[in-house]
Amino acid sequence: MSKDGGILARYAMTLETLAAAPDGLSLMEVVQATGLPRGTVHRLLGALRGIGYIAPRGGRKIYVLGPRLLRLLHLGVAPAAVSSLVQPMLEKLVTRFKETAFVAKLVGADVQSVAMVVPGSDGQSYVQPGRVMPVHAAASAKAIFAFQDEALVEEVLSRPRTRYTENTRVEEAELRADLEQVRRQGFALCDEELDPGVLSYACPVHLEGAGVLYSIGLVGLSRRLGDHPRSEVVATLRAAAEAFSKGLPSGLHRPVIGEVPALGEERSG
Repeated sequence: MSKDGGILARYAMTLETLAAAPDGLSLMEVVQATGLPRGTVHRLLGALRGIGYIAPRGGRKIYVLGPRLLRLLHLGVAPAAVSSLVQPMLEKLVTRFKETAFVAKLVGADVQSVAMVVPGSDGQSYVQPGRVMPVHAAASAKAIFAFQDEALVEEVLSRPRTRYTENTRVEEAELRADLEQVRRQGFALCDEELDPGVLSYACPVHLEGAGVLYSIGLVGLSRRLGDHPRSEVVATLRAAAEAFSKGLPSGLHRPVIGEVPALGEERSG
């Protein structure tokens, strides 16, 4: 990219340079790669770091794409791409448990189902792609919102809540306790809270550097899915969530980031 074109072009050049370096770059390495003056690069890195678009790796002054930008990139992955990626994983879940398997995604301030695989037999319970999943009743939504910032959780919990069944929790204190339990145990449960006679499990998909934007789960009639040991279902979903995270488009994963030091130190070791 040309160095002409104003400040936005220089920000874009800096981000593109870091995106092409999975292991990160020091300030001087960015200077050498872009040809921009050291002082300019120092200011660009400082501004990008300030808004979370870049971050230091492991507490060192080696810079990689930051959590806010990685989150933005993940949110931009089209549902069709997600569906194509997870189809084999969902098919394996269906083969093992003979119930509907699905993936849900955070879209704005909503959680929507984006992919599913349904068993071939009749009478199966399933979710429809595009359906908004309520945080107070759906396992898929609980598994995602349990790991969101407080501002987003507060926004979602401020909405009116429908009592779908006698098991639906609608009080905010109960819902916050539910989300805390999901964070502790690493999975969410919907036990006839959304539909009578229907049980659902969901596990969060942890994306390195970007947090939780997806969940993967199973849903079926309580009398069938409930016959499987909970530990077996959860362990299988956790393995699927990890495989899903690792299988997302290359270039969105970056090394673990650490505390933010001052700019200026060169690469060491």
